[in-house]
Amino acid sequence: MASIRKSNIKKAQGFEAWFFVIIVLLAFSLFFVILNKTWGEIKEPLDEGLTSAMPNDSPVNISKTLDHVTSANLQYDKLIPFIVIGLFGFLLISAGAIIRHPIMIFVGIIILGVVILVAVVFSNVYNNITESDSFADTKADLPIQDLFMHYLPVIVVIMAIVIFIAILISRSQGGQI
Repeated sequence: MASIRKSNIKKAQGFEAWFFVIIVLLAFSLFFVILNKTWGEIKEPLDEGLTSAMPNDSPVNISKTLDHVTSANLQYDKLIPFIVIGLFGFLLISAGAIIRHPIMIFVGIIILGVVILVAVVFSNVYNNITESDSFADTKADLPIQDLFMHYLPVIVVIMAIVIFIAILISRSQGGQI
């Protein structure tokens, strides 16, 4: 009896992983869009305030330091493909926890439909936020992130196809993923 309960927990985790991946992608993307927008607005006044507060003979270059912070914020855009690859690996590993009963294919299709719907909604939310006039400069600074969030539903479908193929291969070989 204990083994049945334990396997049900593992099965549920496989389905929850889809939602986790989509929510993490949206959270990271929105966080960095808002971070870059906020930083862009406070950088200049902060530079002026800190520069005027520093003594004239100070060896610290405040403008240069703040420019380094700006470039570090923009580095996230180059890292989003690696985050997507890591989350994809997480899904692929957790796909082994999905129940092996044939009826679960239909449950998986329903859950995949819900996940694609959530991905479409999140992609639209991201696009609506970034297409506003106040976020136009920030959107231009993060082109890779914008591309990934624009095609988030397509990325989810591709992930689902690859995971489905991996499950079929593991079933035909009688092993686990």
